[in-house]
Amino acid sequence: MKRFPRLNVPHGVRLAFSACAGGLAAVLALSLVPPVHHELGPARVAARAGLGAGTTRVAVPPLGIVAADTHQIPLTVTVTINEIDPEPLARAVSLFGERRDLIASIAEDLRGAAVGLGIRLVLGAIVVGVLIGALVPRRSPATIATAAAGGLAVAMLGLGGVAATFDVAAFEEPRFEGALQQAPQVIKAVNREVGSLDQVRSRFETAAERLGELLTLTADPTRSPREGSITILHVSDIHSNPAGVEVVNRLARSFQVDAVLDTGDLTSFGYSIEARIGELLDDIPVPYLLVPGNHDSEANRRALGRVENVTLLDGDIVTVEGVRILGWADPTFTARNEITTEEGNAERTRIAPEVAAAVAAQSPDVLAVHDVRLAEESFGEVALVAAGHTHRRSLEVRDETIVSIVGSAGATGLGSFLVESDLGYEAEVLYFREGAPVAIDYVTFDGLGGDFTVERRSLDSLTGG
Repeated sequence: MKRFPRLNVPHGVRLAFSACAGGLAAVLALSLVPPVHHELGPARVAARAGLGAGTTRVAVPPLGIVAADTHQIPLTVTVTINEIDPEPLARAVSLFGERRDLIASIAEDLRGAAVGLGIRLVLGAIVVGVLIGALVPRRSPATIATAAAGGLAVAMLGLGGVAATFDVAAFEEPRFEGALQQAPQVIKAVNREVGSLDQVRSRFETAAERLGELLTLTADPTRSPREGSITILHVSDIHSNPAGVEVVNRLARSFQVDAVLDTGDLTSFGYSIEARIGELLDDIPVPYLLVPGNHDSEANRRALGRVENVTLLDGDIVTVEGVRILGWADPTFTARNEITTEEGNAERTRIAPEVAAAVAAQSPDVLAVHDVRLAEESFGEVALVAAGHTHRRSLEVRDETIVSIVGSAGATGLGSFLVESDLGYEAEVLYFREGAPVAIDYVTFDGLGGDFTVERRSLDSLTGG
C-alpha cells in the first residue's frame, strides 16, 4: 500500500500553531470555567465571565437583572446574588452609619471577588491550553508549553482589557429585566448616587454603592421611584388594541406617573365603535392626555374627548405638576385612504410653521405631536418633542431639541390582540425636574405573557449637559 510522505512542518510553525490553538480554545472555553463564590457584605455571590458584548450583569433575586455596557472587551461579567444575611442588611436600611459600613465592606469584598475570578480564568485558560497542546500532532513539551502560554496570553489580555476600559458610570443608563412592580425602584436604586460619581475614589467603591443600594432595596422594596421628579408615561399607536391599554394602565401604576401622554392613533379604522376604548381609559389612575393621530377620525376624537379622564389636546397647553405640554393634533385622517400618504405628509409640512408659531408664543416644555413632521419648524425652540407614528423607537437631538419617538404601545394594533403575536408593546417614562427633561426609562414587552426590559437613558449625556 502506498504511503503518503510525512509533512515536515518547521518547529517554529508548530509552536505558532500551538499558541494560536491554545489561545482560541481558551476563548471558547471561558463559559466552562466555574463561577467564583465569594462573600459580598451580607450577601454571598457567584461571579463568572464568558463571551458576550462587553456587559456587566448583576442578578438580584427576586428583583431581576440589572445590566450595563461597562467595557469594550467582548466578555460578559455576571454577578449573581445567591444568599443574603437579613440581620446586617436590616440594620443598613435603618442606620446611615451601618449603610456606609456596608458599602465599604462590599467594596473590599469586590476586590477579592475580582481577583478570585481573574485567577480562576487564568488557570482555566492555562489548563485548556495544555489540553490543546497535548492534542497537537507530533506534540512535544515545547508545543504543550506554548499552547498553555497562548491560553495565558488570551486570558491576561482579556482581563486587562476589561480592567482598563471598565466604566462603572455606565450604570447611569442601565437595562433591567425582572418583575415589573420592582422595575422603577431598581432603576432608581442603581442611579441613586449618580451626582456623587466624581467624589468616589475608585471603581470598586462606586460599584459598591450600586450593589449596596440594590441589596438595601431587597430588604426595603417599597421606596418611592420618583422622589424629586415629575414622571409622564409617553405612549402612542395603540390602534384599538385593548391589551395595549392594559399595558398603559399597568405601567402608570407601577411607575407611579403623574400623567399619561398619548401621541395618537389610539383608534385605527375610523369606526365609531372604536371610541368604546375610552371606557378602558377611565380605569387609568392619572390624567390621560390625548394628541390625536391620523387614524383617529373627527367623530372618534369628539367621543374620546368626552371621556372624563381624557383631555384632548389640539393647539392647547396643559400643565402637569409644572411641566407645560403643548399638544397638536394631526391635521389628517388617512385610515380610509381618502388622501394619500404623500398628501398627508405635505399637509403636515404645511402646518409646521403654524405649530412653531404656537411654540414661540406659549413656550412649552414639551411639544407633543403624532408625526414629527409637525415639529420640523420647532426644533431649537422647545426642549423636548414627543411623537409616535412610525411604530419604531428613536431618540436623537436636532438643533438642541431632544426628539423622542416611541414605538407602538399596542404592538402595532388590534391584530396582535386577536392572534398570537411576538410583536412588542413599547412605552417610555419621561422624567422632568424643574420643567426640564432629565431621563427616559424605555419599556419593552415581548408579548403580554413574555419578558420585558426597562432601559434607562440619561438625557444629560445625550445633550452633553
